[in-house]
Amino acid sequence: MEQEEKNLGEANVVYDNTPTVVAVIVPKGYKTILMVRRGNEPKKGLLGLPGGYHMRGETWQMAGAREVYEETGYVLTNPEAYMKLLSMETDEYGNNLVIALWEGPTFLDSTWSPDPAETQEVVFQDYHIRDTEFAFPRHWLAVKEYFAPGAV
Repeated sequence: MEQEEKNLGEANVVYDNTPTVVAVIVPKGYKTILMVRRGNEPKKGLLGLPGGYHMRGETWQMAGAREVYEETGYVLTNPEAYMKLLSMETDEYGNNLVIALWEGPTFLDSTWSPDPAETQEVVFQDYHIRDTEFAFPRHWLAVKEYFAPGAV
């Protein structure tokens, strides 16, 4: 497949690349993780890892921390030090999907309130969860691997 390009000057070729989405597993206690019930499509009302699009000027770690905050109110400080890459692949929507694990401290911003167009509910989910409750198959697989015997 040929890459579409835009010539912005002699040395400045910009490619129309696939967007990157960062989803983060944030542990909250023993065998429990932070999740969201989606407030928007696709798959509104189903569970997903907090996450979203990587924006220009951010590292993927910064994008993950920003999205966790926007969707849950939890602050992840120093993301370059505590965010661990678990996987990166193209998802069913054509995005580069980064799945990451948060290995640092968190705190809840008491002034945060959810945007109902994005988050219906913040959920602390244990390992008793079914694949049918998940919005995205790759989130399910990442959570299943995280909760696998010996992994936590």
